[in-house]
Amino acid sequence: MQQLSAPIYTQLRENSRFIPSGDGAYFPVRIEGNEAGGGWRGTDDNSIPTASNENVKQARVRPKKYYHVVTFSGLAEAVSRQGGEDAFAAGITDAISQAVKRAGATFETTFLRGDGTGRLTNVSGAQTSATITVDDARPFRGGQVLVFLDNATGLRSAGPVRVISRDIGAGTVSLSSAVTVADDDGVYISGEQSEAGPPAEVTSLGLPAIVGNTGTIYNLSRTTYPILQSKVITVSSQSLDESLLRRLRKQLLVETDVASLDGFAMISNWEQYDRYTEIALPFRRFNDMRLELGAQQELTTFEGRPWLISWAAIPDEVYMLNLGAIERGVIRPLSIDERVNMAWIPGQDAFTVLMKYYGENVARLINQTAKITGLSTPNY
Repeated sequence: MQQLSAPIYTQLRENSRFIPSGDGAYFPVRIEGNEAGGGWRGTDDNSIPTASNENVKQARVRPKKYYHVVTFSGLAEAVSRQGGEDAFAAGITDAISQAVKRAGATFETTFLRGDGTGRLTNVSGAQTSATITVDDARPFRGGQVLVFLDNATGLRSAGPVRVISRDIGAGTVSLSSAVTVADDDGVYISGEQSEAGPPAEVTSLGLPAIVGNTGTIYNLSRTTYPILQSKVITVSSQSLDESLLRRLRKQLLVETDVASLDGFAMISNWEQYDRYTEIALPFRRFNDMRLELGAQQELTTFEGRPWLISWAAIPDEVYMLNLGAIERGVIRPLSIDERVNMAWIPGQDAFTVLMKYYGENVARLINQTAKITGLSTPNY
C-alpha cells in the first residue's frame, strides 16, 4: 500500500524563475484584446477610428511551504561498534532517499486531488469504528497521521489517529483507534490545518482547483473573466466512451485558441484508462489487424496524444490539458534546510534532518485545460 511514485507531477515543466515579491508572485492574464478592426465604410480621409483597449489583469500566486522531518537515533552506539558508523551513514542516506520519494508521492496526490486545503477525501456516512468508510481510499499510506474536520467550520471531529492499512475496493481505511465521525467530514493530514476555523489554502493547488468553470482562481473571478474557465463536461454516472472524449477535444479546438492539440495529454487513473482501452481495442484490432496491441505505445495514447495514468487520480474524472499550461513554480527545491541541518535533540542521542520545499503549481493557460467529471467508476 506504499505508493511512492509521481508519474504525472514529474511531467510538469519546472519554472525556476518563479520569484515572489511582497505577498506573492504576480503575472499578467490577458482578458481581451484590441478588437477595433473592421470594414471601412467611406473614403480614406485619414480620420482615425477609436481604438479599444487591451484588457490585462494581474494574477497573484502565493507560494506554499512543504516540510519533511527525519529523525535518527543511536549514533553513539553505532560509533562504538566496529564498522557501525558506516552502517549508520548508509541508513541516513537510505532514509533521506525515502523521504524524497514520499515527498514526491505527496506532491502527486496534491496535484491530482488538491483543492488547496490538503483534504484527502471525505467520510462516507456517519460511523464509529476503527475502520472508516471513505469516498476514496487511494490517497492513504500506512503511517500517515490523520484528523477528521468539519469541511465548513474546520473544527475537529476526531483524531489524530494513525493509518494502519487501506482497502481500495471496499473504500475503507483501518486506523490505530476507533473514531466517531459524521457523514462528509473531511480527512486531513494532522497539523496542516489550524482546526480553529474553516480550512484554509495551505497546500499547492491541484487539478480540482485549477480545472473548473466557476468560482475564483488566483484572486480573479472565472465568471467575470471567461478566459479563466476550463472546459467541463459533467455527466451522471455515465460510462466513459469515445463520444465524450471527442466532445472534450472538440470544445478545446473550437472554443479555445488552439491551432492543434500537440502537447496535450489525457490524465486519469487506471480504471478509466482500462475503460477506454475496453472500448478502443476492438476497433484497433479490426483496423490494424495486428495482435501486438498490448505494446505500451499503442495502449497509452488517445488519437496520438499521451494518456498519463496515476494511482492518485480521482476515479470518476478524466482530464485533457496542455502539459505546458501548468508549471511547477519553484522557489526552493526540496532540499535539506542548511540553517537547521543535523540539529541535535537536547538530552538524547538523536538528531533531526529538516527538508523544505517552497513553490506552487501555476496555471498560465487555464482555458487550455478540460475534464469530464461524474463518470461511473469501473470495478476495482
